[in-house]
Amino acid sequence: MYEEFTDHKLMGDSDYAPFNEAMCVNATTEQVFAEDFIKTRAAGHCESVENYIKKVIDPLDNLFNKSYTYIVLWFGEDMFCQMNVMTILSYLEQSGYAGKVFLNSFREDEFKVSQTELQLGNYASVYKEVLVNHKKPSTQLLPVMYQAVDIYLEMLKENNAVVKYISQHKDLPTSALVNRLFELFPTIGYGDSQYIKLINKTK
Repeated sequence: MYEEFTDHKLMGDSDYAPFNEAMCVNATTEQVFAEDFIKTRAAGHCESVENYIKKVIDPLDNLFNKSYTYIVLWFGEDMFCQMNVMTILSYLEQSGYAGKVFLNSFREDEFKVSQTELQLGNYASVYKEVLVNHKKPSTQLLPVMYQAVDIYLEMLKENNAVVKYISQHKDLPTSALVNRLFELFPTIGYGDSQYIKLINKTK
């Protein structure tokens, strides 16, 4: 998606940046992109800090060093993407960003984009409640994000629906099982690496 946007300049001469993370898995820390965050996230992904910085932090250089009057976030409506949105919004609040923020969200299966202007103010606390403390948020959220939080908290349970399905279909080769999981659980939004990890753990 990042390549599509940059190659075709889909938003004119804007700056483009990918967020190469999967915030819906592994532990995180309160201060987004701080040193502690980087170490914790790298360890969770079994990456060196150096590789993590290269993959996740370096592409966001403009976000850290330029000042913007508005930022447009493009993310899918699945849980994987929504946890990433929550993280970026939390960072924008923590860094004192004062411009406008628009969220363009879409479903992977139909490229129908809906745009919402977001009001910053509660996302740092929501991020802490959900991604750090694994609790339901005490603040009202966009319906799509609220639904994603429910899925996220469900996936943290030992015996969630995906684990149950894997247990019942252990005879399937991993590649076939991954494809089935993509079809059956589109609202989760996991990539193959997240599913393979679950399959290996369950099998």
